[in-house]
Amino acid sequence: MVYETFLSNIQSLVQARFGGRADVTVRRVLKNNGLLLDGLTISSPSSKTAPTIYLNSYYEEAEEGVPLSAITDQIMLLCEENPALPERLEEALHSFSFVRERIAYRLINAKKNQWLLSDIPHYPYLDLAIVFYLIVSENEDGQMTALIHHNHLELWGITKEELWTLAEQNTLRLMPGCITPIETALAELDLIDPANPSVHQPTLPLYVLTNQKGINGASCMLYPGILKDFAEQLQDDLFILPSSIHEVLLTPRSQSFPPDELNAMVSCINRTDVPIEDRLSDHIYCFSRAQSCLFLPSVSSPGPVSAPDGTGNPQ
Repeated sequence: MVYETFLSNIQSLVQARFGGRADVTVRRVLKNNGLLLDGLTISSPSSKTAPTIYLNSYYEEAEEGVPLSAITDQIMLLCEENPALPERLEEALHSFSFVRERIAYRLINAKKNQWLLSDIPHYPYLDLAIVFYLIVSENEDGQMTALIHHNHLELWGITKEELWTLAEQNTLRLMPGCITPIETALAELDLIDPANPSVHQPTLPLYVLTNQKGINGASCMLYPGILKDFAEQLQDDLFILPSSIHEVLLTPRSQSFPPDELNAMVSCINRTDVPIEDRLSDHIYCFSRAQSCLFLPSVSSPGPVSAPDGTGNPQ
């Protein structure tokens, strides 16, 4: 089935199910790393918010032979399980006194998000960017979040500097960082047998740095002192392998492979195992224990090199 035909047919089928209770439209949404997704936006007169259900994965199901009626059933069930925000909550999101405790930050790739960054408040960090989002709601299944744009600052009457101060406080409080040996992390996910961890011993000593939620955990690199304290514990500099926006891997520099080999490893894993929207970077970073500084290592030089803004970033 032609993709555009699929989008049109699904829109018509879902609109028919809703009747006059909602207006169903197809729109294209720019996500992390320039990923464009097509989604159904469902606007109801009773709600000021319009949830979007992305259709790209459903098209794959249609290509595998799943009937459009069955896909429509899935979409309607998803709408029932995730209704629009209650009106009182919608109104609260316009109140700065309500949102100030829900503002957080995360890290994304700067080069791959140039268009997105032009429309949102952000700070450069090496070749990455610190962006801000709102934790709208949260439960055991995850978080409902909303990216903060320039117009939000105008709505709330705050500056970018005030946004950063709040995000720093809230992110540390709501999502404390944690460092775990990779064997322990894999055992917790039932990916290895904890009774025989040596069978799965990695070539390098690796540690997972993320937050206790496991969401946007790569931002823990920004947490004051977290890399410095761990480097002091290991008595070594650290190489940092960005496995995704949700976590990074740490390894002692003296026990690791050369930077060019690690870069090739990160790039390969990104291409084969990490969804586009979850990728952070194709290369490693290094933390200098002596200089207490995070920097981009050169494949030919053992010392710190300049970041795109001309500096390394202190911890």
